[in-house]
Amino acid sequence: MPPTQRAPVQNPSTLSTAGVRNTLGLPVPRKRRLPLPTVVELLWATVALMLTIGGTLCRLALPDRLPQTVVLDSWPPLVQWVWEPGYSFSMQVAAVLLGGCIGGPVAGGLAQVAYLAIGLAGFPVFTDGGGLTYLTHPQAGYLIAFVPAAICTGYLAFRCRVGLNWLATSCLCGLLIIHAGGLVGLCLRLGWGPELGLAAVRFSGFPLLGQMIGVLLTVAAGWLIRKLLLS
Repeated sequence: MPPTQRAPVQNPSTLSTAGVRNTLGLPVPRKRRLPLPTVVELLWATVALMLTIGGTLCRLALPDRLPQTVVLDSWPPLVQWVWEPGYSFSMQVAAVLLGGCIGGPVAGGLAQVAYLAIGLAGFPVFTDGGGLTYLTHPQAGYLIAFVPAAICTGYLAFRCRVGLNWLATSCLCGLLIIHAGGLVGLCLRLGWGPELGLAAVRFSGFPLLGQMIGVLLTVAAGWLIRKLLLS
């Protein structure tokens, strides 16, 4: 008569959660079909939302002329500069990209969805106000593109270790998505013609210098924040 074989004893540490729950007669939780944001991601989304609203209201200006006179008779030299603001730009796009760089794709995307919802609800958080009528504004395509731009920037920014070059690449990809979405919106609204070219220069060409300056500031701020808080 062959000897009876004893079943191998399993290590309790290797038992799965479902196996333990079945043993204790507890219900097994179902897997989530959609990934829900964590508390940390919600906090970063709130920070990114505040950055976007603040960046929309914040405008910087570059001087439109060089110093008027430089007096070299004294030391240090006396520079007389008459400040007349010339080229002005908003930090809105820079804030959108920064939210993705420091919060990741989920937090960045949630922040922009909330930003659009607040603006379309009637709160004046957009450049020219708010409300549902803003969907007919020529800049509506740029606003809608904030969501995929923040998601793409956050996804790329967290794919590799923190580095200035990689953060700059992530921000440039997000900026490209914003302009692509804006140009698509202009095409749908204006169609092909001379008006499309004028609108593209006004909404994509003219703000590009300020947005590139914003990208430089975003890369520096994102690198510093992630080094201090997320490393």
